[in-house]
Amino acid sequence: MDKATLHRQYQLDALADRVTGKSETEADHTGGYAGAMVKAAGGELALYWKGAVPQNIEDVRKDAAAQGLKVSITQTSYSAKELEDARRRLEDAVKGKDAGTEPVAAWNSIAVLSNGTGLYISYNSPTSQALANPSPSEVPAHRVTTVSAKEFATRAQALAGVPVQAAEGPEGTDTYGRHDDSTPFWAGAELNAPGNKFCTSGFGGSHGGTDVILTASHCGTSGTFATGTGHFEGWAQSSDLGYDTTFIALNGSAGNQFYDGAWNDPNGYHKHIAGWGLNHDGDYVCTSGAMSGVKCGIQVRYAGVDSNIGGITRHNVVQAMRTNTGDHAAAEGDSGGPVVTSPDCSYGNDMQARGLISGSWGRYVVCPTWGVGIAMETTCYEGVQFIGMSAIVNTLGFTLYT
Repeated sequence: MDKATLHRQYQLDALADRVTGKSETEADHTGGYAGAMVKAAGGELALYWKGAVPQNIEDVRKDAAAQGLKVSITQTSYSAKELEDARRRLEDAVKGKDAGTEPVAAWNSIAVLSNGTGLYISYNSPTSQALANPSPSEVPAHRVTTVSAKEFATRAQALAGVPVQAAEGPEGTDTYGRHDDSTPFWAGAELNAPGNKFCTSGFGGSHGGTDVILTASHCGTSGTFATGTGHFEGWAQSSDLGYDTTFIALNGSAGNQFYDGAWNDPNGYHKHIAGWGLNHDGDYVCTSGAMSGVKCGIQVRYAGVDSNIGGITRHNVVQAMRTNTGDHAAAEGDSGGPVVTSPDCSYGNDMQARGLISGSWGRYVVCPTWGVGIAMETTCYEGVQFIGMSAIVNTLGFTLYT
């Protein structure tokens, strides 16, 4: 990504943060705020609003114009709060139900569309027999078919009470690799998690007065963690399944760096973490998992998503997709690893934390042998899901070391 585009992203993100509040899912819902989209290529912050726009937004527009940028405001049908309420209503309506009798129970992820028009749902196709509500025994085998996106959206819309777009897609997969880290422990290193799972370390900081390193809770919620060579690193202090985060209390100290080079870089190339920021639709980020190494040019499609993986709903999820079709966004082994962006657009030593790798998003892709460790023993994906830093800091009480 060229530096001019990244510089505009930095400027537009700063403007968007003044509007959206403290997290991707806890925006300032006073009034009719519906959503925001960063369009860095054209230097535009697109805001969507229901009803009267407050005066402070006009101030944001003036500040944007002074920087040669544009803030557009489009009236829309629903506020972000109304759509968040609709998402909760939909999830509650299908909670605990089987997809054989309630097809909407097969949802994988539910995103609030940033243009305020409704919800977007990805789902595994159940049988369409449930749409007519007979019992499975009453449906002849030749009548059992998959549910179309239109049928799924119609049923989901009836439950949510707002317009729904739907598309069939694979459920996200937990992505269980830099090999032998040592104190002070850094992000992006290989973790040997409980059950001998390959995972990646996240950012360093403090939690409850203890030095910790982050990883994904699906990597382990109890027991001990080791480096890739088996040296004891720490133990699970606490976990939160809803935000897919485990805090590892360290046998040593936490650092403020992350591994930034290739997965097999023998020199331990690393960069500094200089704070954290919110994610906005349209942003470009990099992942740095121990299995894949650093991968950039990954664009945020949906921020503040609820994602259902393995029957557990994860919150404040950000879904992002590769823009380089010759590479991948994440692989199994990258879970728990850091997601970053360049705040000054230079891709220099100081990078900004954006989240924690939680799982895959989208289709399987062929792993490039030059771009992933142990290529024959992992799976690569075109997209990635990660937990936004705002929830880890503001909700879970993590202090990031910078």
